[in-house]
Amino acid sequence: MSEKIKAALYVRVSTEEQAKEGYSILAQIEEIENYAQSSNMEIVMRYVDEGVSGKNISGRPQMKRLLKDIESKYFSTVVVYKIDRISRKSKDALEIAERCEQANVSLISLKENFDIATPMGKMVFQMMSNFSEYERNSIIERGKMGMIQRAKEGYFNGGRVLGYDSVNKRLVINEEEAHIIKLIFDYAEQELGYKAIVSRINTMGHKTKRGSDFSINTIKTILDNPIYIGKIRFNMFENWSEKHRKGKNPNYVLVDGKHEAIIDQIQWDRVQKNRKKRSVKPTKSKNPYILNGLIRCPECGYGMVSGSSKGAQGKRYRYYVCGLFHNKGSKACSAHSIRADRAEQQVFEELKRIVSEPYVLKQIIDSVNENRNNAETPINDEIKILQSKLNKVKVRINNITDQLMDDPSLVNIFKPKLTKLTEEQSKLNIQLEALNSELEACDTTPIDEKALYQLLSNFKKIMKDSDPTSQKTLLRLVIKDIQISKEAPRGIGRHIERINLHFDFTIEGLEDQTMELLETISMDYIQPVEHWMLEDRDGKKLSEMMDSLNILPLKDVRFSPINPECPINLFDQYQPH
Repeated sequence: MSEKIKAALYVRVSTEEQAKEGYSILAQIEEIENYAQSSNMEIVMRYVDEGVSGKNISGRPQMKRLLKDIESKYFSTVVVYKIDRISRKSKDALEIAERCEQANVSLISLKENFDIATPMGKMVFQMMSNFSEYERNSIIERGKMGMIQRAKEGYFNGGRVLGYDSVNKRLVINEEEAHIIKLIFDYAEQELGYKAIVSRINTMGHKTKRGSDFSINTIKTILDNPIYIGKIRFNMFENWSEKHRKGKNPNYVLVDGKHEAIIDQIQWDRVQKNRKKRSVKPTKSKNPYILNGLIRCPECGYGMVSGSSKGAQGKRYRYYVCGLFHNKGSKACSAHSIRADRAEQQVFEELKRIVSEPYVLKQIIDSVNENRNNAETPINDEIKILQSKLNKVKVRINNITDQLMDDPSLVNIFKPKLTKLTEEQSKLNIQLEALNSELEACDTTPIDEKALYQLLSNFKKIMKDSDPTSQKTLLRLVIKDIQISKEAPRGIGRHIERINLHFDFTIEGLEDQTMELLETISMDYIQPVEHWMLEDRDGKKLSEMMDSLNILPLKDVRFSPINPECPINLFDQYQPH
């Protein structure tokens, strides 16, 4: 018998497809495995994207892994259930097919019955890819047109709206929720700001339609929505197919609805006038908040955001405040503010200390390398547990099979149990494949101390010469999050207690914009380090260049508490810690 062809299967299903069309993961896998068995193929790798859309590649981790493994020669064929499982966009589908072709890997679709290794198969693939995208766009357009017409007739197109319930596709006032809407508009008419309204509504214990606390954005959305004066608004955004609609449409639909209003037109007009009067275009700060989101609230763990206040002499001070407090008021959390200039300087000084005191950097790298050496242990432990479960399932399947061979009349009794065990076996096999792939990708190579030192030693100069956007990006390349003290001693205030560092310079961990930034840095500052010569953004070459700066596991850098008797001079670089 000829040697079996090594193949990989790729299956994908979105939540909507599974609900509406029955595209279950297990059903796709079963069909592909049956095909492989009849075609002298051995499935050696499985790639499963469950609950994700086929709209683009970026949101599909298993597709990314497949594209990476195509070049590794683990298999010579990729089998999919249907062409739209690869992508619903012809551009992406053709790009994936081209990657397969370049690596001499066949791409086979079961339902369309073609192989791109043949000229005819390639032509069919291109036609089917274009048709899949056309079909998707047509469905979207038809749905959109139907909803626009329904809106023009004054009917609501669905969704949850506080103040109303949907009864037989018509809006009916929910009196309890309508009371909350009236309160919000009353407060806005009294010229209260968003934060004050949020604080009052949350303090009263009111909840949104989904049972959450109110936020500033929730209040803005309610005050913006003409549904409360009996209007229907629709088609506000041009990029309608996107999940988060983008691009305002100047020609949106606004008509009288078939539902009853909660707010009258006079109050609506007053509220909009007050909002316009209160709205002030934010001025661009000379000192941007580059640690936004990195500093974590010491109470709730939420990311800290920008804030400011005026001192006695009219001077404005910058602070970072709890994002949950900023968005949902004092009922949700407290401000836990920390001076922005103090926090930013402390972060820069600590990063500088890592390279100015070589033993600190060496201590970090030694700890990281130890973690890398032991990286395979937890994966192997998990594989053993799964393998044990799989063996038990196989024994149970064999026992049932033996009983059925002895007495075939028991088939109806054992069939449900056998089906359940077979599904469990498939799931365990998929999990084992994923863990084995993770084990193969596990990098135990020690970190190159020189390469990391080269980057960090230039960090201060790079930050100084970079614009605020680049500064934020760079900080997020080396910092996971920042922990601050909960207590704020009088005259001292809060300080940073710990910085959680991480250095993620893998291809998967970098966005295109970040790659461009690193490319610039490599040329301007650290050209001698070959790992940073990012001449090629794809493939093996880039991977080899950056191998010494692969993912470093989390490493804590702890600070000793600030001496309360030694005031900090923010302009002194050599202050004690």
